[in-house]
Amino acid sequence: MLNWPTWARLGAMAAALFWAGPGCGGANHSIVQIQDTQGADPASYGTLTVHLVPDGLPGALSHLYLVLLALEVRVAGQWRPVPLAHPDLTLDLLAATSQSPLLLASKVPWPGGANDAMRFSLGPNSQAQLAAEDTETFHSLEVPGQFVSSMGLPGSFYVTAQTDTDLWIAFSVANVALPDQANLDKYVFCPGPVRGYDKAATGAISGSLTTRAAAGPLHGAAVTAQLEQAQGAGTAIAFRTVASDDLGHYTLDLLPKGRTWCVVSQPLAGTEAYYPQASAGFALGGAPFDRYETSLAFAPVPTPGLVSGTVAVGVAPGAEDVVDLVQSIPIAGVPYAFVLRSALVEQITEGEYSFRFSDVPPGIYHAVLNNYIWSAGLGLLDQTRSTAGFVVAAGSQITLQF
Repeated sequence: MLNWPTWARLGAMAAALFWAGPGCGGANHSIVQIQDTQGADPASYGTLTVHLVPDGLPGALSHLYLVLLALEVRVAGQWRPVPLAHPDLTLDLLAATSQSPLLLASKVPWPGGANDAMRFSLGPNSQAQLAAEDTETFHSLEVPGQFVSSMGLPGSFYVTAQTDTDLWIAFSVANVALPDQANLDKYVFCPGPVRGYDKAATGAISGSLTTRAAAGPLHGAAVTAQLEQAQGAGTAIAFRTVASDDLGHYTLDLLPKGRTWCVVSQPLAGTEAYYPQASAGFALGGAPFDRYETSLAFAPVPTPGLVSGTVAVGVAPGAEDVVDLVQSIPIAGVPYAFVLRSALVEQITEGEYSFRFSDVPPGIYHAVLNNYIWSAGLGLLDQTRSTAGFVVAAGSQITLQF
């Protein structure tokens, strides 16, 4: 289990798997590459263009400078390097947006067929900056030699011969740079979920968040896309997260088609907390059903409660431990389970680990502990434990134990 800072509370881990290197509970893995097969039929090849965008809220970070040495994609069980447009490029990941993504590779010849995983190699001299500090202050990042991530939903992407596949990589930035407990001037790089998408196979949902009474915009609120699944049908997952802008607008893009997505938010704006809202489900399919708009209005919570708890060290050792606060929200009379917020498990003292959710609206909840364990053969396994349902009353303090 890791020592987590108190500011790193946001950042749902979701279901994508990842591997973290030294300092994050992982171990070094050698990179095995393959080259193009001699004599391969050019007609069986397409091309691959790769973009990079951040996913999630940056927390305390203002800039995240990563030195990218290599990108590889696994084809038929073997790793194939993707020639980068700018080798050894330093990327300011937080400067990228869906409107201006970072270009990693352009029209690289690539064999047609399915691709099921990817990994980066990151170099030294990566750095982070914090929003609370001046622009001249940089913190060095201790990074692993490489890390591995399986693709998230839909599980793989497919390159069609004689066409260009536009691969977008969504890189989780929440909790990616954590203070080194032995040297607070240095940070440890702990990669979060990384997902790859064929852009053509995704859609988007956009809209705005407002207050219910005055219809004023809610800015800086976390908005997530979550699969519509009935309560008890499976684990609730906060799949893609963005922040609403100054006008309360948001766009949740890179949502795989063939799924039904809901927009969920429980805004925290300044000192004000709001009751959660979830949209109806949107089934993303082919055009014109690949873009939708929905807006949500929120009522303030007069007296929110507090949910905190402890995790026994013997229960949850591992690469990362994250607690999801889950609530059932009815849509057209049918209850669906949604993740409202996620909190990292933090070390308080030797052998004492805890988590905390402040400003929790009154309601019925349950909490899920996600204990991520790395397996060399299976990747990162999410071992979950769930509490029984509990009630948060106005101004109450609930204590849980895993």
